Amino acid sequence: MRKILFSAALLLSTMAAHAQVPATDSTQAVQNLFAQRRTGGAIFTAIGVGATGAIVRGASSGDSGGNAGGAIVSALALGGVPFGIGIGKLVRFSKTREAEIVAAYSAGKPIPRDIRRRLKSSHFAK
Repeated sequence: MRKILFSAALLLSTMAAHAQVPATDSTQAVQNLFAQRRTGGAIFTAIGVGATGAIVRGASSGDSGGNAGGAIVSALALGGVPFGIGIGKLVRFSKTREAEIVAAYSAGKPIPRDIRRRLKSSHFAK
């Protein structure tokens, strides 16, 4: 009986210790997440702009063999999709939203669910 009680107490104490993350760690994790996602957004945007520019430049440089419509579709598909993803990341993970979340968390409000879901252990370790 003592072993069961000891095991239960040990399990509960480790769970409580694991669940308590200092506020500065959580704030830093949110900042790391936002910085990582903004970097990804910038990279996706640059890839989209580069791909669109290359396809448009190639299509306008000479004879496209009568396939100008194909070049437009290619530019939109290969350049527009990464560009849209990149802009979406830059908007969702803007510095303004980061500052709002950090300020609200410092004031005692919880971190929004969509941000909490994205936080991984690597964000806390940096």
